[in-house]
Amino acid sequence: MNLSPPIPKSVPSSYTDLPPPLGKVVAEYRISPGTAIVYLVQAGQYIQIIDVEGSQCSDFLAFVESDYSEEIDGTVTRTLNGLAMPQTGLLGKYFSQNMKPLLEVMQDTCGRHDSFLLACTAKYYEDAGYPGHPSCSENFNRVLQPYGIQRRSGWAAINFFFNTEVDCTGAIVSGEAWSRPGDYVLLRASQDLLCASSACPDEIDPVNGWNPTPIHVRIYDAAESFPKAIGRRATAESPVRLTRSSGFTARIQTLTDDLTEYNGFWVPNRFAHHGIQDEYWALRERAALMDLSALRKFDVTGTDAFNLLQTAFSRDVSKLAIGQSAYGCLLNLHGGIIDDGIVFRLTEQDYRYVGNFDSDEVWLNRIAQQFSFQVKIQSISHLLHNLALQGPRSRDILRPLVILDPGYAANTLDDLAYFRFATGTIAGIPALISRTGYTGELGYELFVHPDRGAELWDVLMQAGAPFGLLPMGMLALDRARIEAGLLAAGREFDDLTSPYQAGIGWAVALKKPSFIGKAALEQIKPHPPRVAVGLVLEGNEVASHGQCVHPVGENWRVGTITSATFSPILNRSIALAQIVPEYSAAGTLLEIGFMDGMKRRTRAIVGFLAAYDPTKSRVKA
Repeated sequence: MNLSPPIPKSVPSSYTDLPPPLGKVVAEYRISPGTAIVYLVQAGQYIQIIDVEGSQCSDFLAFVESDYSEEIDGTVTRTLNGLAMPQTGLLGKYFSQNMKPLLEVMQDTCGRHDSFLLACTAKYYEDAGYPGHPSCSENFNRVLQPYGIQRRSGWAAINFFFNTEVDCTGAIVSGEAWSRPGDYVLLRASQDLLCASSACPDEIDPVNGWNPTPIHVRIYDAAESFPKAIGRRATAESPVRLTRSSGFTARIQTLTDDLTEYNGFWVPNRFAHHGIQDEYWALRERAALMDLSALRKFDVTGTDAFNLLQTAFSRDVSKLAIGQSAYGCLLNLHGGIIDDGIVFRLTEQDYRYVGNFDSDEVWLNRIAQQFSFQVKIQSISHLLHNLALQGPRSRDILRPLVILDPGYAANTLDDLAYFRFATGTIAGIPALISRTGYTGELGYELFVHPDRGAELWDVLMQAGAPFGLLPMGMLALDRARIEAGLLAAGREFDDLTSPYQAGIGWAVALKKPSFIGKAALEQIKPHPPRVAVGLVLEGNEVASHGQCVHPVGENWRVGTITSATFSPILNRSIALAQIVPEYSAAGTLLEIGFMDGMKRRTRAIVGFLAAYDPTKSRVKA
């Protein structure tokens, strides 16, 4: 029978060093540095564990209140989720050793934790030369003893805000906690639980920044309803921002539970009753609809709007007519790609940049200040969400729904050329209709206010039903963009990768008088260290990002895989890779190293970067 000694009293809500409560607080506790507490949580209630001052770790234990022998099991949790640490979303539950869900991660503003080590132990400090030093394990033993829970030399705890990882050699490494003041994890109890939390006493290594500080715990009423979210920061100085839903998410959630966090938004991986294969073939043969609201939109206005973009953007903006757009990238001084995106010319003086990151606004403002440009850069990502309607039947679906505003080169949808756009209405819904996409197919991107998002989704799904339209998730989209040789941030490019290495040298206007990175690119263009190529593999095994590419029979490397997939339409396994120029000629035979790069290799032939439709005839149709 479980013992029930008094639980620590809830502290008053008088602290000024905490973020505001998320909802109705039913109890809260302050954990002093180097101590631990126990507290009861009822099924359905929420537990918010807050790092008060930042860079502090907090071990966490949870036991089923009706049977203390059942507790969180890190090994079971990792096995069932397939992740080192549960993440907010579909794979966000902590399980007991009996595979019973005990808690679910609802929100997380730090994202760097540990679930495979012990809470710090007396032995750890003794071995380091600090006998008698307080430890989280001994603190847990002390507060759990009144409940009849047997002491342990080391508790296998969940350690929130503990910066650990397993490196490529299998060694576990750690450093100072990444958490900032006020960062938190929000958990929802699935059972009545006895919980224990600590404020780690470690000041002998960088784990807590050599300065143990308090941890605060808030318990929220079960009647509250908190959205699932992950916290992100655009820059080091930016406030944390939680994952958002788009104007289409409510409709998407009626069709799938398999949503994942992408670039600050919840997006579908795949849809129920169809999946990646059906979605892919719908795109290639008929039409597919996808939510790309995670793209960031910035209006660039003012007398120097043109000068700013001409300085910051790789393409020649002077060649854009009103209603025309161009793909290119923002560059740094050494020619690295900060982001890729599209510039839209809205009026004589007004432009819009659509890219990937909130930090693009910071970068553009920095350049504007450096050159004293009279320009205003305004994020409108919250005012414009966008769907991509892509596939050979996309024009047929849109044609009877679209009325374009006068003043553009195109009078009808059939007149709208590749990389042209116009404002107008779709079934009476105000929208910007752009002849662009990320699939290698004929298609359109449709920008609307999020308040009209659900309405637009319904209109398109209904109109597309006779044509076999399907909604499409990110997994099928990734397959399509790899086939089309299209770039993804963090894979084909980063801020150390030039356009000539990434395969988009054609998007650099070196004839412009001056722009950021021009001097560096003039040096790189004749002799890029690597060039982007497409590879067609001999077998059906799919390569992985980061795998090495070798000359046939050699152990030394000539490149790395950036993205890979199996192409159903080509019936071949394909990859994008960056290869040294000497081995980049079409028809060159190479080897991709699987496993350790030596035990098993698969041969691959260098081909077009876009394995599917390399001449872009379909997208330009």
